[in-house]
Amino acid sequence: MIGLAKKTVYPAGIDLSSDYLKVAQLGVKDKGVYLNAAVIESRPEEIKFGSGDWQRWVVDTAKKIFPRGGFSGKGVVASIPSEDIFVDRIRVKCRPDDAGLQKAAFKIIANKLPFDSSGAMINYVVAGSSDNGRETDVVVIAAEREIVDRQLAIYEKAGLEIRGISVWPLAMITSYVKFFGKRQVDADVVSMLIDVEVNHSKIVIARDADILFARMIPFGSRHLSSDGTSAKFVLEAEACCRYFESFSRSQQVARLVFFTGSSVDEAICGEVSKLAERLQIPAQIGDVVAAVDAGCSSDISVDRQGRQIDWSIAFGLSLSSL
Repeated sequence: MIGLAKKTVYPAGIDLSSDYLKVAQLGVKDKGVYLNAAVIESRPEEIKFGSGDWQRWVVDTAKKIFPRGGFSGKGVVASIPSEDIFVDRIRVKCRPDDAGLQKAAFKIIANKLPFDSSGAMINYVVAGSSDNGRETDVVVIAAEREIVDRQLAIYEKAGLEIRGISVWPLAMITSYVKFFGKRQVDADVVSMLIDVEVNHSKIVIARDADILFARMIPFGSRHLSSDGTSAKFVLEAEACCRYFESFSRSQQVARLVFFTGSSVDEAICGEVSKLAERLQIPAQIGDVVAAVDAGCSSDISVDRQGRQIDWSIAFGLSLSSL
C-alpha cells in the first residue's frame, strides 16, 4: 500500500517594522520546507510609524492580504517591531543556578531601559558564565507592556488568531538553524547573523539555537551609499563582535551569515565582505527564499522601490511553532 505524503502548514509569521508589513507562511511536505504564501506591503510615506493611522493601516492591510494572499487559516506568530524592543547582554554577580538571578538581572537592566521599567515586560536568557563561575552573562529582552498590548489588539482587530508572539533576534536564529546551521559541525560554531534593513541593521550572535548577543545599529541600506557611513557600519558591527568576545573570551565568532535576497546590492554586500575580512572569518549569503521550495506564485524576492528585502524574520516566526 502506498502511503500518502504528509503535509503540514505552519502559522503565518508577521514581521512588522517601521517600513513594511511582511507576512510569510511555511509548511512541510515530504520532509521538505516549502513556502505556502507570502505578501509584503510598504508603509505609506504619509503615515507615521506608531501613530493611530499606522495602527489602522496595519489592521486594514492584514484584513486584505490574508484572504487574497493564499494563506491557510488565520493563525499567526507575530513579532514586536524591532524599534520597540530593547536588547542587551549584561553580567550578573550570581551563579547560573542562583534563585536570585532573575531579580538581580532585572535590577541592573531597569536603569538602562529607555522607558519606565514599571511598565515593562522583561525576559532573559542565560548566555554563559564567567571563568570563575560566580558570575552569569544573560541576554535581556524588554518591551513596554503598552506596546505589546497594542500589537495584540492590532491582530485581534484584523481577525487573526495569535498563536504566539516573539522578537527579531529569536526569529533570525530560527531561520539560521533551520536553513544554514543544519550540519552536526555547526552545533558548536559561534555565528554572527546580519540583516541590513532600510534605516538600521540587526546583528545577532548565536551558537546553534542559543542567543549570545543581539543589537540593532543605526546604519541601514540607505546610509551605505556614503563612504563615510559605510566605514561606520563596518566599525559598529565589528564593535559588536569585540564587545561580545570581551564577555566570553572562550567563545570567538567564527562565521558570518548575511541574510539577504537574491538581488542583493553589490555595495552592501561589499561592506559585509569588508567586515568579514576585518574579523578574519568566512562569510556567506543567507537567502532564505532560495532555501525553500516555491510553493506559492508570489514573487517575493524582488526589491520594493529599490530597497533590499530580507525574509529571515518572517520565515523564522512561521517556523517558531516547531
